[in-house]
Amino acid sequence: MFVSLLFIVSGSAVAQTCTQTVTVSANDNWPPYSFRSGEQYHGLDIEILELVLKNADLCWRYVSFPSSSRTFEEFKKGKVDIIFAASFTQERRRFSEFSVPYRDEVMQLFRHESNPLSPLRALTPTLSFLSKSIVAVNRGSVYGEAFSRIMQQCPDCVVDINLATERFDLLVKKRVDYAVEDLFTGIYLINRDPYKAHIRASRLTVHKNPVHYMIRPGLLSEKRLQQFNLAIIRNQAAIDALIDQHFQRLLSGSVQVKP
Repeated sequence: MFVSLLFIVSGSAVAQTCTQTVTVSANDNWPPYSFRSGEQYHGLDIEILELVLKNADLCWRYVSFPSSSRTFEEFKKGKVDIIFAASFTQERRRFSEFSVPYRDEVMQLFRHESNPLSPLRALTPTLSFLSKSIVAVNRGSVYGEAFSRIMQQCPDCVVDINLATERFDLLVKKRVDYAVEDLFTGIYLINRDPYKAHIRASRLTVHKNPVHYMIRPGLLSEKRLQQFNLAIIRNQAAIDALIDQHFQRLLSGSVQVKP
């Protein structure tokens, strides 16, 4: 099937004077981090990225792909320069440079409201009980060592699904027992129909780790890469303020994605 790719040049990038323009993979429908309205991208990771790029004197254009696996393929081909919200792995390090981290990612266990965790399971650090469950996860995401062991011991316990809405749809229909989802994305969804009547966030954090920018090797000179990392470090207080602002908006249910 032919999939058309969408290129959008940010208005801020056009107005900015710079000597280098980078191509960034953005997600059309990943609230509250990245989503498209008309020809503009919005969201927490978009705001953080543009703050960093402006301070690093870089311009940007966005490109959208249908899945994270396709994004990595295009990245390896040199058609994508930067991927945001990336967990560090040794395998990824083989084909990418990583920036310093800019925020934490929290992967939380979500459940159907009729399938409560026992108090012991809710508080215990072990995930062994999931080996007797069906769990929906995002293809290509990193869930940590403990969950990886469960995937190896019981591959049939894990269902790979690309979209968070599709994972939660399976949870609503009770076709899976649990879903592992980014905490902010999960909170966004369970405040909305049809999920708010059926899905609850458990107290169990599956994995928490820092996320980085993946940068195509050779894209930035050593001086430019240092400038990029310094743009993150020097703006960390502003980045933290943006994260807090978006979290408060999530709790109030005020994040809206316009078609």
